[in-house]
Amino acid sequence: MTTKKNEKGTPSEFLKDCMADAVIHLLKKYTLNEIQVKQICHMSGFHRASWFRAFRSKHEAVTYKMRRLWEQWCDAHNIEVRDEFTLDNAETFFQYNYEIRDTLSLLYHRGLMDDLSASIQSILYQHQHKNPQGAYSAAIHSYALFGMLYAWTIRDFDISPTEMAAILRKTCN
Repeated sequence: MTTKKNEKGTPSEFLKDCMADAVIHLLKKYTLNEIQVKQICHMSGFHRASWFRAFRSKHEAVTYKMRRLWEQWCDAHNIEVRDEFTLDNAETFFQYNYEIRDTLSLLYHRGLMDDLSASIQSILYQHQHKNPQGAYSAAIHSYALFGMLYAWTIRDFDISPTEMAAILRKTCN
């Protein structure tokens, strides 16, 4: 399949989605280090050169996939505020992660939680914060949310998204 590009000449979201989907699918059977680019390309139907135009690494593909899952979930649930975290939208954040818990568990078991952390940071840092307060606040939120997701994943999602949001609110007060 030829590489589909947008008007700026960069690989399209469709191409990147197909390749990132292939990586996630292959993770069910292989570690990230065992997955070869030729496997990803064969599964996604794109050429090897397309892979290297789309991603610098397999880790980048995983991070991209996690971010796209968030964007798609927000679209499906009419979520307008997607790149800013507040205590008011905590339950929404945990509900999303509960719904993708199989993918989070897969990342955990494959040792890829750093990629999850990177995706949370990329969501909260979508807008480069010009002022120190915004930058530091986004950093605190992204690491704190990752820490909670990590613990929740290890505990096999033992409590509800509502309970997770309540713990966060209580911790922050």
